[in-house]
Amino acid sequence: MATEKAPKKISLALSGGGVRAVAHLGVVEVLQQQGYDIAAIAGSSGGALAGVLLCDGYTPREVLEIYRELRRIDLVRHFRQGGVFALKGIERLLSHHLTATHIEELRTPCIITATDLTAGTIRYFDRGPIAKLAAASSSLIPFFAPVSYEGMRLGDGGFMDNMPVRALKAQGVPILGINVNAILPQEPKNVMQTTYRALILMMAANVEASKHFADAYLEIQGCAEMNIFDTSKLDSAFDAGRREAEAALKKGLLDLA
Repeated sequence: MATEKAPKKISLALSGGGVRAVAHLGVVEVLQQQGYDIAAIAGSSGGALAGVLLCDGYTPREVLEIYRELRRIDLVRHFRQGGVFALKGIERLLSHHLTATHIEELRTPCIITATDLTAGTIRYFDRGPIAKLAAASSSLIPFFAPVSYEGMRLGDGGFMDNMPVRALKAQGVPILGINVNAILPQEPKNVMQTTYRALILMMAANVEASKHFADAYLEIQGCAEMNIFDTSKLDSAFDAGRREAEAALKKGLLDLA
């Protein structure tokens, strides 16, 4: 009698990138179809949002459908001091769909990354309220306001660790780092575009440092020209993740067994 192959366990470090982070879902779908078992996820910003929903037991396609509810207006509805917009829409969306309320209750271990603006350090949360901390991880200052939590003022995790590979080292399984922010030449045309470009470049620098700690690394080129706030690109980002994961597997670039 043939014995069934055991699932190949891996952990995932998911970069931020707003709508581009939907590409993570396409990658995960391909990995699962190839027999990989996701043992843990660490994510920053958009990677944290995808991560908590996947770790709650949703399939990649189910998470994509949840994202369709997140219109651009939901992201920018509330003005708050300290940032142009607040992320109350994301908190509401997660609170509505998650079966777990705290990170430690998720089915699969998950780590949410956020920047402690007061202490000037990175925080890796494996416990605490999911919706609040995922919103904090996505607070891309100056576009979004920081989040107050237990005496800390938290901002986007991508400021200090946009692909949190090192947070997963204790899991003891191979780590795949996925970055959805490939850098292309670009000439900003105004102050807003210049600020946006500077933030993306800053985050790219810490991804460059983190990727050397991963057992494999995948950079999604097909998202490079997508605006991170453009919710009309959800399907395009998902398809880019699928397409590039399939290509990488065929080339043997993601052999983590």
